[in-house]
Amino acid sequence: MKNLFSTSAVPSFLAATAVVISSSVFSPANAASFTYNLDCVISGTVGTKKYDGGSTCAKVDTSFGTLTIKDNATDAKKVDVVIDLAGTNKHKIQTFDLNYKDDKFDNKSLFEISAASPYAVAKKNAITVDEDKQKASGYKGKLDLEINPSSTGASNDGFTATISAKNFDLNAADFNFQDTLNQIFAAVHIGNYGVKPGESGNNSIWVGASSYYQAPPKPKYVPEPRTTVALALFALGALGLLKKTNSLHKS
Repeated sequence: MKNLFSTSAVPSFLAATAVVISSSVFSPANAASFTYNLDCVISGTVGTKKYDGGSTCAKVDTSFGTLTIKDNATDAKKVDVVIDLAGTNKHKIQTFDLNYKDDKFDNKSLFEISAASPYAVAKKNAITVDEDKQKASGYKGKLDLEINPSSTGASNDGFTATISAKNFDLNAADFNFQDTLNQIFAAVHIGNYGVKPGESGNNSIWVGASSYYQAPPKPKYVPEPRTTVALALFALGALGLLKKTNSLHKS
């Protein structure tokens, strides 16, 4: 019988084993996720300049935060929306608009939204769906869904919620579309705003997301010492077993 565990096969065998172990332990999730940079102004005052909507979301070389649409981790038919404003405990989310893939609209009344604690949505008109009709304060571009949080403020200036639709499968990728002017993916109405992101005040401002947020590159994974030791002991054990097998085979 041919010896399947020849000494020449040891390096390849151990390398393959290490790859399998590392990929099974450290592989990332495959759920779809899109994070947009709130990087342009629709209306309101930033610094000393006032913006009044129109056909452009004006770039001001700053970020007001991010908005993320992602597949729900426990229910594949739902999506989560997460808004994280610039600064800490400074602003309030009053309203925000999203876009949805036009050819997937079926029954508009089926869309629902539920907020995660400590947030909540308005008791009336929590989510309004009207294809290519939602407007952000004078902006001529149109979006599809408008959502009204009721419990965000200086103490919890972000927002997390789940969007669902009865008997309909929602996917994060279906929200990854721009408005009718092909400029923004979403719009957010921010209250408790001063004159710059992260500064509180008595103003409000509408901002848009015209680009994807570019997160800093993740550092390369360095195995913990105990993981490295465990892999080394496994390799030595496997090598000893193979040598013993070869010795018995020769005898």
